[in-house]
Amino acid sequence: MTTTTVPGPDGDSATGMPAYVSTPPATRRDPGPWPGVVVVHDAFGMSDDMRDQADWLAAAGYVAMLPDLYAKDGRTQGWGRVPCVARTLQQVSRGEGPAFARIEAARAALAAREDCTGTVGVIGFCMGGGFALLLAGRPGWSAASVNYGILPDDDAALDRAVEGACPVVASFGGKDKMLAGGAARVAAALDRAGVPHDVHEYADAQHGFITRTADTSPLVPLMRRVMGVSHDHEASADARRRILAFFDVHLRDGGTGAGAEPSEVAADDASGAPASADVVAEAGSDDAPSAAGEAPVGWIGAARPGTTRVGRAAGDITSD
Repeated sequence: MTTTTVPGPDGDSATGMPAYVSTPPATRRDPGPWPGVVVVHDAFGMSDDMRDQADWLAAAGYVAMLPDLYAKDGRTQGWGRVPCVARTLQQVSRGEGPAFARIEAARAALAAREDCTGTVGVIGFCMGGGFALLLAGRPGWSAASVNYGILPDDDAALDRAVEGACPVVASFGGKDKMLAGGAARVAAALDRAGVPHDVHEYADAQHGFITRTADTSPLVPLMRRVMGVSHDHEASADARRRILAFFDVHLRDGGTGAGAEPSEVAADDASGAPASADVVAEAGSDDAPSAAGEAPVGWIGAARPGTTRVGRAAGDITSD
């Protein structure tokens, strides 16, 4: 778990781009390399909460890279972040802009790492979920996880976005004030495009139910009050289980699809029996927040000794 600098897109090459990288523990049973996942942050940037998302993916056997999409915009804290957020959200709406180039630079850097198999997926939350949906239809990605992601306004634009897309796993909240009906729209568009998918709406969940926003920005209380942003333990745990199951099928063994076998990462636990994907999902969902310098929430090592077996066979994935 390190913060590093990766080569940036054209125009950023001189200084590079900050990125947080979390890697699985190499063991005798699973020394690597592993598939990669680019984590696209929400509007609050490369926060501790977003680092936690990278860490639970690493615990599940993925090299996770979280690029800082705001790094080139100067002030990214407090009210100074507002114009930066607005500019980045506009890029999601347009489907183009510097943020897309930065994410692609992160994908290329991740795929080129020695500890990565070269097969890379993308996961995003809220604003990042909007990026993940649009990236699914672009070259280089083997699977996409869209979590309450911003959607195109009309179905024709949504159809264009997912045409030829990689497999998509998507999660939405039934009480999300911003994305009412989002799950049904995405599922229908993916059906029309013939894209393998697992889309689920959690009836009682609100926006942001997977993540735990712990940011000093003044935007946080406003978003909670107006938009109904709220963590939901049960929905979060199940969504993570589905994401791991889906990624295991589509990112393992070069993304061989339904024939992919469940994978094992690291060593067995103290009982000698490897834990299930549900354990990894649960570990990051409701643990007490870690202090600075401690193992972060979402990393299985923070919750118990040893590491886990994760992943499920294709037959365990259900579409709703």
